[in-house]
This record gives sequence, C-alpha cells and structure tokens, in this order.
Amino acid sequence: MTRPDSTLRGTGDLGVVIERAAGRLQVVETRGMTSLGTIDGLGDLSHASVVFSRDGRYAYVFGRDGGLSRVDLLAQRITHRVKQAGNSIGGAILQDGKVVAAQNYAPGGIKLFDADTLELLSDIPATARDGRRSKVVGLGDLPGQRLAASLFEAGEIWVIDAADPRHPAVTRLAAGREPYDGLVTPDGRWYLAGLFGEDGLSLVDLWQQPPSARKVLADRKSTRLN
Repeated sequence: MTRPDSTLRGTGDLGVVIERAAGRLQVVETRGMTSLGTIDGLGDLSHASVVFSRDGRYAYVFGRDGGLSRVDLLAQRITHRVKQAGNSIGGAILQDGKVVAAQNYAPGGIKLFDADTLELLSDIPATARDGRRSKVVGLGDLPGQRLAASLFEAGEIWVIDAADPRHPAVTRLAAGREPYDGLVTPDGRWYLAGLFGEDGLSLVDLWQQPPSARKVLADRKSTRLN
C-alpha cells in the first residue's frame, strides 16, 4: 500500500500574508494556524494586493512597481512574473478564472493577461475625452466576464465586457469629480465609487441596460438601493 505524501494538502485553508517592509509573501494555513514558508522576489509590495485562482492554488500578486507575479501556494514558488507597468495598485480575476486584469497608475490603463501564462491579451489605455491619461482605481470583477473600474482624472466609471479578452468592449459613464476606490455588491448588481473631488458617491446599476451612473449621498442623507 502506498503511503500518501504528508506534504499534500488541499488549498481551501491556505492564505497569504503580505510582508510589506520585507517585500515577501508568507504562505499560511488556517487549520493549524501555522506559517508554511515565505516567497521573495515579488518587487515593491508597499501597496500590494492579491487575487486567487478559482481552485485556490495560485495567488496573483500586484506590486506597486507594476510587477504581476503568479505564485503557486502549494509549491511555494513564483511560476510567472511580468513587469507590466510603472506604477500599479491592484487588479482582479475574471469570473471564469482564465483572465487576470491589472489596474495601473502609470501609464494609466487596464491590462488583461492569460491567467496560466501571464501572456498579455489586451492593453486598454485609460484616456479622458480630452486625451489625457488617467489613473485607474477601484477595479472589480462582475458577473458575465465583465469588469468595472474608476478613472480618477477622467471622472468616469468604465464597464468592460471582456468575453473576448483580446477585443474588450468599453462602456464609458460620467461619474463625477475624481472617482476613486470602488466596490461591487455581493449580488453583482451595484458598483459604488467614492468621489474624491466632491461630496457624495457614484452609483451604477449594473442590471440596467444601458447602465448609467448617478450621484448619491451628496447631501449625506441615506439612500436606499432598491
């Protein structure tokens, strides 16, 4: 009878800790609350963020220096790494788990990558209507192979259909002055972004066709989402 390898484990209780000052990723398991090891070589992690593959095995680490790393949590090693921008603060993974998206400050834009190889599939420049480049913030994945993001200087929210990740389609919505951090509600219906340049929030009903953004809480009164 073959004895099972004691190092084999499921991925459901694995997690990561970003060691910002040290520039390392620590792999932890939550069943026994122990550290399994650390991984170096991930670049500037001062504003790092992480998303995970659908099976929980791989972590995609977005570094402030524009680095994107694919980390195998079971093998505790970097499988792929690309320097995809000059300044980046996060990303997302699409619903089917096959495409990873990075949001970038410099140059402003969104890039789509193959989740297995980190091959670049699309580069979407974040340009305002006057041609200026804009920082991208608040990137979130939506149902149906879509993304939503806020463009800070452009004052817009973009809804991106990435069903064909090599030819994504962008819907531009006027959002208010300097939208920044955004979030998607658990039911996938609402995208909400704070407005840095004015009072209030910008709200998009993603079930509405075509979608549009409206300002809420500008007078600091509660607004019910129906």
